[in-house]
Amino acid sequence: MNATDSAFHRLRAANPVPQGSAVEAAALFDRITALPGGGGHPPRALWSRRPVLVLVLALAAGALLAATATALSNWFGDVIGAPQVNSEYSRAQTRLALPPGYAWPELHFPANSVTSRGAGGSYAVAIAQSAWECDWVRAIGVGDAVEQRRAHEALDELMANHAVVAPAGASENWAPPRSARTPTEVFADDGGFQYKERSYREAAAGHPQLLEQSCRANAPPGWHR
Repeated sequence: MNATDSAFHRLRAANPVPQGSAVEAAALFDRITALPGGGGHPPRALWSRRPVLVLVLALAAGALLAATATALSNWFGDVIGAPQVNSEYSRAQTRLALPPGYAWPELHFPANSVTSRGAGGSYAVAIAQSAWECDWVRAIGVGDAVEQRRAHEALDELMANHAVVAPAGASENWAPPRSARTPTEVFADDGGFQYKERSYREAAAGHPQLLEQSCRANAPPGWHR
């Protein structure tokens, strides 16, 4: 029995006026119509039932709302709103580095939306990753071997310590427990993580085409130095 069924079960059990038979209804009608007429209040016994019924309905409504909230929490996971997302994003900036000449962009998360806990940190990791990819592309273009190595090391560190692959069949809102304290980018189990690894290997081997494609696709306008 789920929470909703339990609420209705309690409502039926607390009903102060159980279902009556047709004979009882007819007898009650005869008793009411036999009472003296007048413009006064209805008999007190009839009025006294109303607050009880209202209370029972209020309790049932509260139980249903609680059951709905629990169901939504189970459906979406540990959900957070815009203030928490922005807070996570700000904290992540103290844990992650950007290449010289790059700055953290403002995060525009909709005020009327929710997402899973850890999303703010995940956004920060993705931004840092794009920045280092573009920095690596720039360094290749100008022949700066030192900066190429630095960008490669930064990207390897992000993939090793700030990126995970969600389990096969996991919800889109899945996040590892560590994401609440460590900014972590979650890749779907669709080859995206492996694609990143391949692009870095090939760039290090002198074939930066995939790296260049990723930079063009993910870098915000104006990010190229």
